[in-house]
Amino acid sequence: MTSFIDSLAASEKTAVVIDIGHAYTNWMYIDRYTPVRGGRWSDRLRRLSIWSIVSNYFPVKLIKTEDLDPNRNYIFGYHPHGTATVGAGINFLTEATHFSTLFPSIRPHLMGLHTNFFCPFLRELFLSLGECSVSRESCQYFLNGSSGQGNAVVIVTGGMKELYLTEYQRMIFYLKKRKGFIRLALENGVSLVPVITFGENEHYRHYKNWISNRWIWGRSIVGCLPLRHPVTTVVGKPIHVNQIIDPSQTDIDQLHDQYLQATEQLYNTNKANYGFENVKLEII
Repeated sequence: MTSFIDSLAASEKTAVVIDIGHAYTNWMYIDRYTPVRGGRWSDRLRRLSIWSIVSNYFPVKLIKTEDLDPNRNYIFGYHPHGTATVGAGINFLTEATHFSTLFPSIRPHLMGLHTNFFCPFLRELFLSLGECSVSRESCQYFLNGSSGQGNAVVIVTGGMKELYLTEYQRMIFYLKKRKGFIRLALENGVSLVPVITFGENEHYRHYKNWISNRWIWGRSIVGCLPLRHPVTTVVGKPIHVNQIIDPSQTDIDQLHDQYLQATEQLYNTNKANYGFENVKLEII
């Protein structure tokens, strides 16, 4: 293929590139609904050895506190976002930490911004690793039972607001106003599972100066590589939810309060095990 392209004149090379671009643009349009209809799961890609190499760099560990029933669907509330969301990516998009062994017959789907799937070629990787759009339509696809049971929708509930709150050696969860995932759980009668990653905020140092209000620095000359810091993701106990097709605000608030309490309890129970005994959880 390379020798063929080298043999072409400059104008012909340009034409080939344009044709490939047109073809791929057409493919993205044809395939536009895949991010909201289950993605394109590839177990082979999820098990590539490169993910274990990346995982061992930090290293990343996944901790189970309780078995999950494969005959139910789940919403994993992931905290905190961090700068690079390393724990979510390694644990739920790959098999580097042996998710399928810890939770047999449970299939995790990390939900990301829909704009991620406008990135040429990268979108194919995201979809093959199990990532899908975090839109309501996409979440409902996994939760309403039409795609079967044993689905775990992983939502980084704090989103971009929590990203900008990231600070080294602090645990800040932007959660008090996040209730959309609570409504989804009630409408579909699926279990809520709090998930906390210790070490997610420690991959970059954060600074403020006259140039930028949010300056990050990791390793290498330009500071772009993340620092080597242990990452431990703890999957908490499920909160089983009775289905309410049209939940009231009171229903949502009550379950939200229960989720906040479970999240705080999960943090306090595990913080001393992973070097965070002196770090107070801040839920805002």
